[in-house]
Amino acid sequence: MSYTIAIAGKGGVGKTSLTGLLIKELLQRKQGPVLAVDADPNANLGEVLGVEAKTTIGGICDQALGSMNEVPQGMSKGEFLEYHIQSAVIEADGFDLLSMGRPEGAGCYCYVNNLVRKLVDKLIKNYPLVVLDNEAGLEHLSRRTTHRADLLLLISDPSLRGLKAVCRVVELVKELKLDIKEYALIVNRATAELSPQFNAYINDQGLKLWGIVPHDEVIARLDAEGVPLFELPADAPAAQVMSQLADKVLLEKKG
Repeated sequence: MSYTIAIAGKGGVGKTSLTGLLIKELLQRKQGPVLAVDADPNANLGEVLGVEAKTTIGGICDQALGSMNEVPQGMSKGEFLEYHIQSAVIEADGFDLLSMGRPEGAGCYCYVNNLVRKLVDKLIKNYPLVVLDNEAGLEHLSRRTTHRADLLLLISDPSLRGLKAVCRVVELVKELKLDIKEYALIVNRATAELSPQFNAYINDQGLKLWGIVPHDEVIARLDAEGVPLFELPADAPAAQVMSQLADKVLLEKKG
């Protein structure tokens, strides 16, 4: 049975970078194959992982909307879409990447989207670990892109504004009655100790603080040079914290 880890938070807090580093740590612990799902329409998880996603699920939906009447004889619409979804999976060393994207054309995608969601859920079941990098904000939750996860990692920067943003994510999860089994907070790009107000708000909201990732100049340099974060040295400050976080994730998975 697959174990799904979803990543959420407001824009600019480094969700995608931490997603890539988490996948790297999980692979080092022989937890593959991992399915990495890039659910951000502004897809760049592939760049962090060092692979290129040439096809997105959104593009497949565009294609399907215009070609549902051209399904080959003897093949159902579901089989037709499933074939294209399988072709969108990029195979890499120890992990596969699936980029969701977003449909660009006009028209009603309701039927196609519902069918695709069922097929992606079916695909996910083939992997022991799934790591899902969501888009910024709350749209992915309201659209039920992330309708279930075993663990939701809430990424915030050290600001109270960022923390309140992830708390709104939790509120929306409860409002939509999504199937999220556990939550954990990660504070990213910390340059000093968390403020007393920040810590007090964490306690008031009942969040579990799993890790504080320091601002790391090595990550900034790799990003500037376009180098995949898989190349981040193990002794880099952020890598050391993410190593500890991966251990916590696997401990939570064991239950």
